[in-house]
Amino acid sequence: MFLFLIASLPLLFSFVVLLPWDPGQTPRTVTLVWTFLKGVLLFFPGYLAILIVRGIAGFSYDGFLLYLSLLLRDHLAPLLAALGGFLLLQRKLSLSGTDEGIFLAVFAFLCGFFAMVNITDALRAWGGWDAYVLFLLPCLRVATILLVSMVAQRFFRWEGRDGGFFCAAGVALALLLALPSFLFRANRVGWAVPLAVLPVLVAAVLFAMRFPRAVRG
Repeated sequence: MFLFLIASLPLLFSFVVLLPWDPGQTPRTVTLVWTFLKGVLLFFPGYLAILIVRGIAGFSYDGFLLYLSLLLRDHLAPLLAALGGFLLLQRKLSLSGTDEGIFLAVFAFLCGFFAMVNITDALRAWGGWDAYVLFLLPCLRVATILLVSMVAQRFFRWEGRDGGFFCAAGVALALLLALPSFLFRANRVGWAVPLAVLPVLVAAVLFAMRFPRAVRG
């Protein structure tokens, strides 16, 4: 499962980018690779914000406080740092303005950013890895990246009120995806694992419905 933690997002990025997209509707592959690397680079200043939030919300109690701790530490802090970095950088990205191009640009950036989050999680939990760090949390991040990337077109160009709504959509998603994390830490593994896998399956189905030509081609 360690390989899933480290390699899931780079492999997902490679798989999606290499689908037979319409060249007239999407950025070039080299542009998307560069966007992925920009996500990696923006992770480093973003990680400072993540560390601050984790320092404040690094408690772990029972009930709602446990849920709140996991929500802030493992979901909201990384996602809002990633979206903040993307919003700051988006004017410098090569965006085609098409549905496919917007999805791929956001997807590439988030894959790069969260790939680094996964690596730092592996280092942070060194010697204490469990199924939560190695499988459940990376699985939830796959769903997060796919779903946020698909909703991004609704708020293109992410300025003013649309930028706020884009971040709010991410927050709403984090509120839902923190539930499997809470159930796992509350020793409800039988519920936590299916609820972590379900959003990935939903995201995959929505992706296939949204971009049928790329999937079938």
